[in-house]
Amino acid sequence: MTRKALNERDLRALRIFRVAAQAKGFAAAEKLLGMTKATISRQIKAVEDSLGCRLCIRGPGGFELTPDGTIILRYAGDALDALDRIIPAVQAGRGVVSGPVAIGMSDNVIGNPDCALQATLDLLSQSAPEVALTLSTMPTNSLIGALMERKLDIVIKGIHQAYARAPGLNYLELFEETHRLYYVKSKQGERMRKPSELPIVYRAAQPFVEEVIEHMGYRRGPEAIGMESVAMLVSSTHYVGVLPTHYANMLKRIVPLAEVPKSPTFSVKIYAVTNGARPLSLAAEKTLELLRKTHGLPAAGADA
Repeated sequence: MTRKALNERDLRALRIFRVAAQAKGFAAAEKLLGMTKATISRQIKAVEDSLGCRLCIRGPGGFELTPDGTIILRYAGDALDALDRIIPAVQAGRGVVSGPVAIGMSDNVIGNPDCALQATLDLLSQSAPEVALTLSTMPTNSLIGALMERKLDIVIKGIHQAYARAPGLNYLELFEETHRLYYVKSKQGERMRKPSELPIVYRAAQPFVEEVIEHMGYRRGPEAIGMESVAMLVSSTHYVGVLPTHYANMLKRIVPLAEVPKSPTFSVKIYAVTNGARPLSLAAEKTLELLRKTHGLPAAGADA
């Protein structure tokens, strides 16, 4: 059967489809798009008719992409990204960097004295005021997924040496972070407890915690997601936990944290991660350029 060429209405519907797919449902896409579920459904049905295939299954069982929908989402993403780069490219020819850039970061990097993200954002605001910046703090294990789903352009996160880098991603090392083991001494009037008597706060995919359990004999305690959750459990006085030293030093102003005697020191390198399968926008390229500058790194190509 002959298919008609896609028109502007179809492109608009494909944008709506992409948001719904990234949000994993019409209900979650409502607020993002400012549309009702009925309108979203109608738009997607129209582009399905144009394409001659079903893009997604929606109903009481939830939202799920069809095989055709998975393929079309990939190609639609490339096409829509290319369209979104037209105006910024024209403006770049006039010396103006514009367009959106979405950065995602793990929590509590701001207190690291080697982190220059604040300076990067300052320079970006001064040198490229037309850039539409979005900055999100997300759980560490969600950042790469958001990057692959095109929700983020750049991710700032720690990569443990115990884990291999994901293929297809580009990693720019920015700075390093040290972690140690912390606890809170017993409350006044309570028996003085040794840190070794306390269970350790567990974090999935955190090799430091596994190492402490295996080599130092600590019992596994409750699981935490996010650094602040670890700190909250440690501050209850019932657990020990692995925390970045810069973060622990900040917390000592309000929580009587103490370093566990003879605590091992762990190291994590913090990277700016981008998706090598997706061409960077001019705004994202500008942001990476400024990340290099503020962290004292060579310009792109200079260290090749």
